[in-house]
Amino acid sequence: MVKELYRERIKVLTDLWGNILDNWENMDRNSLLSLVQEVYEKNNIRPFRGFKSTNLYEKELISIFVVGKDGLGLYDDYRPVFDKLLPLEEKFYEVSRAIMEKGAEEAYALAGNDKDVLARALRLIFTEVIFSFSDETKLLQALRVLDSSPNDAIKHTAKSFSRFYTAFKLAESLAEGLIRDKMNYIAMKKAFAISLGIEYPLPKSSYVALISKEVFNVSPKLIRKVLEVSVQP
Repeated sequence: MVKELYRERIKVLTDLWGNILDNWENMDRNSLLSLVQEVYEKNNIRPFRGFKSTNLYEKELISIFVVGKDGLGLYDDYRPVFDKLLPLEEKFYEVSRAIMEKGAEEAYALAGNDKDVLARALRLIFTEVIFSFSDETKLLQALRVLDSSPNDAIKHTAKSFSRFYTAFKLAESLAEGLIRDKMNYIAMKKAFAISLGIEYPLPKSSYVALISKEVFNVSPKLIRKVLEVSVQP
């Protein structure tokens, strides 16, 4: 079941697909990007993000892909639309499947030995999970598979994404009102790290604060109270 926190986002993305299907023959990837940004800004929806603030809307095309494929079931009947507008996301999907089905090394090879492509594949699984199209165990398993690799680049990608996911889930819990004080926050962070089951650097409070503010628009006052970090209003 979709969390209340994401209902409006998924509704907007669903409506956006109606526009895409009506106009895809006259669109290219750049016009799709512009449309996504316009619709997000109009509806006060903030892109998912971590530390980096570059290419935020380009990364959001993964959300478009996931809602179109898993939410609306359009992939088989409207494959030409995906092929034309979302070819990179199709690649990320292939890599995400390879992680689960063939292992870390084959997935990395399919990604062209590119850590960024591997991270985007993880983001695709992450988006499936956040939107409740896949169970969280899928992402946790993918991270464990990659972390078990002897390849430092693959292992680093798993650890970096684990830190992001932990920060994101803590920010989400703060936005939902599930974290009420610093002690609660610390306990939840430790519990999440244990459930993930790999060694990785836990996110600093400043990272959680960034996502809380930039993605979920949590009030600076609450962020200061729980995380003891100041953010700009």
